[in-house]
Amino acid sequence: MREVEGENLLKKVLDIWHWELNSQRARWIVQLSFLLVVILIGYKFYLFILYCESGGTTEFVERPPGIEAFLPIGALMGIKYFMVTGSIDSIHPAGFVILSTILLSAFLFGRGFCSWMCPVGTFSEWLWRAGDKVLGRNFRLPTPLDWFLRGLKYLILLFFICQILIKFDSSFLAETFYKHVPYIRVADVQMMQFFLNIDRPTLITLGVLVGLSFVTKNFWCRYLCPYGAFLGLLWYNNPLSLRVVRNTGKCIDCGACTEACPVLLDVMHTQVVTSPECWHCYDCIKVCPSSGALEMKVAGRRWDVRYWIYAFVIIGFFVGMTSLAKYKGHWQTSITIEEYIARVAELNDPKYKDKYKHKRGKFIVEDPSDAPPF
Repeated sequence: MREVEGENLLKKVLDIWHWELNSQRARWIVQLSFLLVVILIGYKFYLFILYCESGGTTEFVERPPGIEAFLPIGALMGIKYFMVTGSIDSIHPAGFVILSTILLSAFLFGRGFCSWMCPVGTFSEWLWRAGDKVLGRNFRLPTPLDWFLRGLKYLILLFFICQILIKFDSSFLAETFYKHVPYIRVADVQMMQFFLNIDRPTLITLGVLVGLSFVTKNFWCRYLCPYGAFLGLLWYNNPLSLRVVRNTGKCIDCGACTEACPVLLDVMHTQVVTSPECWHCYDCIKVCPSSGALEMKVAGRRWDVRYWIYAFVIIGFFVGMTSLAKYKGHWQTSITIEEYIARVAELNDPKYKDKYKHKRGKFIVEDPSDAPPF
């Protein structure tokens, strides 16, 4: 009798969960989980800096390597270093691993990182959804202006690629950059100091971006994010990657998919979504009232990929690649705690603070005889 009651209770729980769970709710769960992980990483790194600032006298908190996800330019340099030397730099290896994993994931599975895992994408989505609730709508820019602004993120991407992957001196990077440029060795600390001591111009800029994201769907992601542009181009150039496919025989032309699309694609009038803007968020499929009219297809439209399979694949790929990097010893920095403590104590030295030179790519090279003793 108890076994029967238990089975009935379990069935009810599963039925309720099945009824409640859909692609959008599953995506929100994943987004929130990754956001909480990012917040935890930031907090632990803050405690680590406090430990270093105390000279090692307060309670020790281990530096979380995941903080290097906030050093995308440094990660691009890590990719260039790998291309030049065939090795992973030992200063910020986690940054290289994270960015490389995201890029490879985009090529294989599309821009799922943007809509399922990216904390900036999550915050951006929360903003425009809040704006829609408060204002009753989101505003769309005129088509000519929209096309012009969408090109900005590709121009920014081109600038970074030219400056880092093309123009940046390979021999300097391989022989000197990571060993004798003090700025890069504490780039993570400098990044945290930037967020803890935001100046007025930066605060105003962030406020403008937040305001625009409140009234316009994903303003930063749509117009300004160079890494989103990079991911889109990688996915676009993989003909076997995932595509949203519309079955014209089952489509009732209701327009719900176009209305729901967070990147403003006209899904209703598209046979196969090939735009590099597509986020693989499954929102268009979720709102479609006609079963089978919209599906996520792979390999020449042959296989339908359900949202839970997609979520499992992209999350599993990310976790698997980072776990492999940990196993292979390409996750923890080679900088010792003693060096961190010594360098944090001298952060006001011009060799760390000469912004004029750093902005022009002219890094200060440290004389080994003047470096902190480690």
